[in-house]
Amino acid sequence: MFLLAPKFWQKKTMLSIALQPLAWIYECVSLWIEKQTRTHKVSVPVICVGNLVMGGAGKTPTVLALVDILKKMNHSPHILCRGYGAVIKDSIQVDPKKHSYLQVGDEALLLAKKAPTWAGQNRVLSAKLAINHGASIIIMDDGLQNNSLHKDLNLLIVDTLQGFGNGFVFPAGPLRESLSRRVKKIDFIIAIGEKALPKNIPEAARAHIIASGKIKAKPVIAFAGLGYPEKFNRTLQDYGFEVKRFIPFPDHHPYTIPEIERLLKMAKRRKIGLITTAKDFLRIPEPFKKKVSVLNVKLKFEDPKELRNIIHSKIHS
Repeated sequence: MFLLAPKFWQKKTMLSIALQPLAWIYECVSLWIEKQTRTHKVSVPVICVGNLVMGGAGKTPTVLALVDILKKMNHSPHILCRGYGAVIKDSIQVDPKKHSYLQVGDEALLLAKKAPTWAGQNRVLSAKLAINHGASIIIMDDGLQNNSLHKDLNLLIVDTLQGFGNGFVFPAGPLRESLSRRVKKIDFIIAIGEKALPKNIPEAARAHIIASGKIKAKPVIAFAGLGYPEKFNRTLQDYGFEVKRFIPFPDHHPYTIPEIERLLKMAKRRKIGLITTAKDFLRIPEPFKKKVSVLNVKLKFEDPKELRNIIHSKIHS
């Protein structure tokens, strides 16, 4: 069951402070598991793209942009994805024509359209399968807290609009672990958006989420099931859409027929369109997909050469 992120994660409240003992226990258990995990090194470089918050930082568009950079560097990148919420737990190569989001996860389907993608909980097995199928470099989608696979380059993605919330670890806040502890282990930070980062964060490369394809701004009812759905609402407004109503759903929410029917009726009453994200579109029941528009987006680096130089220095050192 997926839930919306609680509002108190965005600021320090009496409740978030009261949950601090549980947050301490959560982090201690996570660190113990991390230390107990045996690390395996594979025969090709591994780049890990991760974040510190519970979803919504922009990992997926970053991985897709990274694929393009690596291909220009004459690499054959393969992607490893855990397959969040997926029924299939074994390591398999994702086939968008054959698999559904219920089987492999929505992110895996989206990534597989760009590059060979392996979904499964065993990252080491997925990496070995990828290498056997021609991977010259591996992109690990998420996994900063997973020690099973040796990483040659750790990239931390920070969405500047979302930030780090109240700065507390789950369940007192949105962080998976303490910011100060993880930043010391990061090789490079990518900041998505215009806002400044906290003073205790090292200088980062800047990137922006931009719309791709033809854009026809119009009045819409929008919905999204993301870790930080408000970001989609802001993006629509930035591109001139008049968002009459925005309906947030929990991250990775599996849309039901009654839910989509209610959204369509809401849009029909106002005589306007219904729009969502590419990731959410994958979770809409098939009969209704033709009735929902999608805003496709991509990540654009301000200075792609900066990241290329970091990759080159790390994987060839």
